[in-house]
Amino acid sequence: MQRFAHLYPRLGLMMVLEFLVFGSWYPTIGLVLSKNGLGDLIGLVFVFSSVAAVVSPMFVGALADRFFQAQKVFGVLHLAGAALLVCLPSAVRSGNENLFLSLLFVFTLFFQPTQAMPNNITFAHLGDRHDVFPYIRALGTGSWIVSGLIIGQAGLSASPVIFYVTASWSVLLGLYAFTLPATPPRQRNVKFKLGDVIGSGAFTLFRRRDFRVLMGCMLLISLPISIYNAYGSTYLSVAGIADVASVMSLGQACELLFILVLPVMLRTIGYRGVLITGLACWMLRCGLFLAMGSGTHWLAFVVVGMHGACNDFFMITACMYVDRMVSPALTAQAQALVFFMSIGVGQGLGSLIAGFLYDQAVGAGSAPSLSDWNILWTVAGMVSVLAFALFVALFRQQAVAEIPHETAPDAPATSAGSSPEALPSAR
Repeated sequence: MQRFAHLYPRLGLMMVLEFLVFGSWYPTIGLVLSKNGLGDLIGLVFVFSSVAAVVSPMFVGALADRFFQAQKVFGVLHLAGAALLVCLPSAVRSGNENLFLSLLFVFTLFFQPTQAMPNNITFAHLGDRHDVFPYIRALGTGSWIVSGLIIGQAGLSASPVIFYVTASWSVLLGLYAFTLPATPPRQRNVKFKLGDVIGSGAFTLFRRRDFRVLMGCMLLISLPISIYNAYGSTYLSVAGIADVASVMSLGQACELLFILVLPVMLRTIGYRGVLITGLACWMLRCGLFLAMGSGTHWLAFVVVGMHGACNDFFMITACMYVDRMVSPALTAQAQALVFFMSIGVGQGLGSLIAGFLYDQAVGAGSAPSLSDWNILWTVAGMVSVLAFALFVALFRQQAVAEIPHETAPDAPATSAGSSPEALPSAR
């Protein structure tokens, strides 16, 4: 017990710092670019982020799982990322698009694997005390909220200075990582398989109708997610919201609330009912974005606050539903497949389409009005309606049927991108 009393605060601080890094740059990077003459790059930034989320685990995961202690790889990644972050403000101010995209892409190659590594390190040291994990993970969501408040209250929501702030947190976390408990490689003698990164061991799930429908709707809903992730902060600024970063942190606060409601809803209306509710929330959210105008600033708090319902009731619930389909031997592979489909394919394509829509409707205008954005939210709404209709018509919740153990690889990879805890998020 004394060991855990010292361990929990150390793991909790790691989670806090990780989300301070993430929450300092990701929510308002679109606003920073649009306010500094680089608005046409916003879509590409999120495309590169999706590509990095798929590509980097191929290399970083192999290192962390097979050759080096995880906490050391974690620290090196953050220190390397900080070195790149301090170069980004000058690239933004100079308007050098190629330099900015190159630096940001390399940064995301370092950063994306770190999103799952705190979870992996935590589980490695909790042993059979997995019931403690939600409390440690909640500290991360709380620190995301704090990071948004810091950026917003300091008036930095649209400033390239956010990259300096992020670099400072990243250096602090990089150094702190080397003080964490040793986490030896878990797959030292296991041959790395490229297919493990995209969850090829779980491809048999496509035999199930419910899985095919779920993945199809997840790909569709990736477009509204991509539009919100890339352009939500910019839209709120155009709508007259001055403290964008602080307002957007409300989404994570509501996520904490809805995650507490989720178990009750699952017991009451089941997985199908919760997933339908999540898609319905996306339809409503897009409609509220269209309804925003002068004198309706209060709607900004509603649409941002709905982040919790949209994310928890569809994306998180989808991951939970997939997890119950498979045997324990295929859990990591199944979640890697969901991660690849949603973050890699879905949000990658979604970001390309979102960028095209923005360039056509908004990007050309020097002083865009809210009406210029209607095409983005109209398309997002139509896709949400399509996903909702297809899901209601075609999805039939099936009984849990475990995939036979012999179909699973002998030792599935647990790289940074294929951890069962690395759940897709709408952030």
